[in-house]
Amino acid sequence: MRMLYSTFRTVLSLTLCATFVSSSFKTVGAANAINEKVVKTRVAILGGGLTGIIAGRTLHEQGLEDFVIVEGRHELGGRMQDVALANGVKVELGPSWIQGLGEGATQNPIYTLALKNNLTNVPSPLSDLATFNNNGPVNMEKELNAFSDAFSTYLAVAGERVLKEQGDLRARVGLSLSGYRPRTYLDDAAEYLMFDFQFAYPPEETSFLASALNFNFTYNGFSPENNLVIDQRGFKTIALTEAASFLDRSDSRVLLGHTVTNIKYTSTGVTIHTQGGRRIEADYAICTFSVGVLQNDDVIFSPALPVWKQEAIDGMDMGTFTKIYLVFNTTFWSPTQFQLYADPSKRGYYPVWESLDLPILLPNSHIILATVTNRESIRIERQSVEKTRAEMMTVLRSMYGQHIPDPVQILFKKWHSDPLFRGSYSNWGTSYPPAVFNNLRAPLGTRLWFAGEATSFRYYGYLQGAYFEGMDVAKNIVQCLWGGFSATLLNNSHHAVVGQYGKTFLEEDRHLAFGK
Repeated sequence: MRMLYSTFRTVLSLTLCATFVSSSFKTVGAANAINEKVVKTRVAILGGGLTGIIAGRTLHEQGLEDFVIVEGRHELGGRMQDVALANGVKVELGPSWIQGLGEGATQNPIYTLALKNNLTNVPSPLSDLATFNNNGPVNMEKELNAFSDAFSTYLAVAGERVLKEQGDLRARVGLSLSGYRPRTYLDDAAEYLMFDFQFAYPPEETSFLASALNFNFTYNGFSPENNLVIDQRGFKTIALTEAASFLDRSDSRVLLGHTVTNIKYTSTGVTIHTQGGRRIEADYAICTFSVGVLQNDDVIFSPALPVWKQEAIDGMDMGTFTKIYLVFNTTFWSPTQFQLYADPSKRGYYPVWESLDLPILLPNSHIILATVTNRESIRIERQSVEKTRAEMMTVLRSMYGQHIPDPVQILFKKWHSDPLFRGSYSNWGTSYPPAVFNNLRAPLGTRLWFAGEATSFRYYGYLQGAYFEGMDVAKNIVQCLWGGFSATLLNNSHHAVVGQYGKTFLEEDRHLAFGK
């Protein structure tokens, strides 16, 4: 969950967002719509997530209609996925929040799409929280306030280091410089809620400066509010609606169920092979695969990626954020929206719980949601579902008593193991300079381009990052086609990165990141 920290003592203004899925659009571009084994096109968009959809929309707006979208799943939307539980209630497996709403000229484009679809919003404050340890309820107000105060200092210290062009550090060091040093397991739990729950990685494995900038670009650049998406028709509606604005229901330019296996790139074009038996010959290609996929060699590049590109891919971390849903026949847990569990032995052990059975959420659904991240996500993916359920019930019974019933269902998605994703969203780790990040975003020659939430300097890990990158890469390709490639092409983008952090920003960037 990419969630606003703010000052914990202030009730945060989060809202619930209802979205609608057009079921008729689910079959857009069936794989058999193109019968030929060879497809020739000007631009091949590899991946039908939000980045790919916005890239296609932008090409359409620029007057370029000769493109195809190649998607491994049988539906567009990428990581925006939902599923119906046994009780008929749909829940989100991927992104759930619109983060940093904004208004007017500084409105978050994801929120703009939500408004366009007439989506409803219901408050969901993170501070509506009950806290527990292995003996039941426990007061953690001191620990939560301590981290909240320290994180405000953390942002200020990071801003000073950027403006002075000082080097990056581990986020753990940044917290220490801000006066925060966790000493108890209650401190660990408070830190997890307000750090790991945001970045999917602990402070030891996260960049100090990049994390602070990433946070500020969204919550200073847009606004502090968040919207929670929990509508029965799915968050993916905003993506499918945009796709429907330039694609027909049976558009032959969409190839669903075609997983890319090989990409051959030259100075004159790109050839793509898929498991579905297509060979796509394109003048240009946009690779929107996650860094997790690129790191796992799920796609073979020919020639092999140059060292500068591979190190940029391998240097960016791919976090895993696992939502585990439990369905009961009754509701026995705290009436707060969030519950925080502090395990005395293991940091991040089923720490954050969310009640979906509230009058303003999904009343009478009897659903509670637990979130784990990073190594715990991978551990849970590798063990049996029965073991995971037993572990969760041990935690819940330590929180609420031995009398509580067993669940009737457990459900979660294995994001780390899924070969189409290999994780949930990116995180900027330690020892990853901005110049190397720029190589992650850079094209190979002028023919093969890379885009996605991970390539957004400002908004990596956020849906708005995926949106902006899709728009930018399409405009760059159009410029290549019709205006000629310029060496300054990438640096003209409002997400480009050059040199050290302190030399990265235009005046607009400084205002967004530091409020001045």
